[in-house]
Amino acid sequence: MAAHSASVMSDGYRRTRSGFLEGVREQANRLIEQSMQEWDRVSQGPVQAG
Repeated sequence: MAAHSASVMSDGYRRTRSGFLEGVREQANRLIEQSMQEWDRVSQGPVQAG
């Protein structure tokens, strides 16, 4: 019975950890995207009016 409880706890931890890592991955991807957009904006230089 104790082995079954440990297995269930382990599965729950794995799911929680997986969800946490997915959140971290999404946040990293957003930061990378923002950085790339900022780099594009800066590398274009000042916008010339008319």
